[in-house]
Amino acid sequence: MAERRDVSIVGIGRTEFKLEEEFNPMVAMFMPMPIGPDAVKKALDDVDNLELQDIEATYTGRSDPITNAGQMITRDVGYLGEACYSVDNGSTSGTTALMNGYYDIASGLRDIVVVIGIEIMGPGALYVHPEGQSWKCKDVKSGPFARLFAQLARRHMREYGTTNEQLAMVAAKNLKNGTLNPYAFRKEELSVDDVLNSPIVAEPLTEYMCAPIVSGAVALVLAPAKQARYYNPDPVKIAGCAMSAGKPGLEYLESAYDPIVRAAREAYRMVGPFFGAKDLDLAQVHDSFAISELIAYEALGFCGRGKSGEWIEEGVPMPDGDLPVNTDGGMIANGQPLGACGLAQAYELVLQLRGKAEKRQVEDVERAVQYNGGSEGSGFCGGFAGRGFGTGGSYFVNIFTRA
Repeated sequence: MAERRDVSIVGIGRTEFKLEEEFNPMVAMFMPMPIGPDAVKKALDDVDNLELQDIEATYTGRSDPITNAGQMITRDVGYLGEACYSVDNGSTSGTTALMNGYYDIASGLRDIVVVIGIEIMGPGALYVHPEGQSWKCKDVKSGPFARLFAQLARRHMREYGTTNEQLAMVAAKNLKNGTLNPYAFRKEELSVDDVLNSPIVAEPLTEYMCAPIVSGAVALVLAPAKQARYYNPDPVKIAGCAMSAGKPGLEYLESAYDPIVRAAREAYRMVGPFFGAKDLDLAQVHDSFAISELIAYEALGFCGRGKSGEWIEEGVPMPDGDLPVNTDGGMIANGQPLGACGLAQAYELVLQLRGKAEKRQVEDVERAVQYNGGSEGSGFCGGFAGRGFGTGGSYFVNIFTRA
């Protein structure tokens, strides 16, 4: 078997995440709209010495790939003709596309790959109300995904004593970080009390503990690490790239941790035999709901099992803490376009590792972790049928380092 090559990110681009106004969602199913090409053009502009004919493949993550969004995006950018793949994996669609591109280059199959994450979220998608929030649907009190994660939060609170205030601290932190991110959907700083007093979505989750459903696009350009500086003076290496799926047969709360733990163990191992959470300087973790971020702290090894509430009270994941988490505001501030949310995490980590995150910049970032996960599909059924929270779904942990 050929030796695996190191892979770097040499170009990044993204659009603002927002609600699309005055468009027909049925049309959006068959058209990627300008945001896809806009993100790709920005990513290509971020790369030196690259011609369109150098691009050998494009992977496009979107939760409904029936549209052939990748082909339409590359056509509009001007390089349709090379390999073009559509990837559907729920809220990890973009990160799945990234893994495909990573292994194309790591294996030596290709040298230049574009990775895209895009989602057009309109009324009716995932029970989305015209206002854009899945919990404001007309037919039920709250959306199904909010109820699923509320159930997880209640179990965590019962088992470990986690409090409403600790959940609200996650949201308040991320909302404050989002005020410094020009691409974020929410740009309002709220106190813990403000978060707690916002409308209940599904007990104990309030509106500001939930990521809004929005539209957006992100694109990355990947190249072999040995040639990366030819394309960008500040490349970022993908040092670990791992994915797992939730498995049946586990106790409910344990099933929320297990797939993240397994993916993290593999990603850490890829970096080096003694690499672990202690070596990280920064993290972007999945926070579609506040409880998701608390679970991530524990599953990724940042703190002990059941200690995430205390960990955030101590200020460790704050921007000036020992391990800042979700410096761009996470999904709670950015919003969650399913196909693009994972690549938005990677986008932020590349900026931070380049030292170009402006007012959000964390000092001396050398190593960072991304966790993007989703318990959609069979995981959704498993949560309500009592067969485990994470049955099915997909869970990605990636490690990024300065090249």
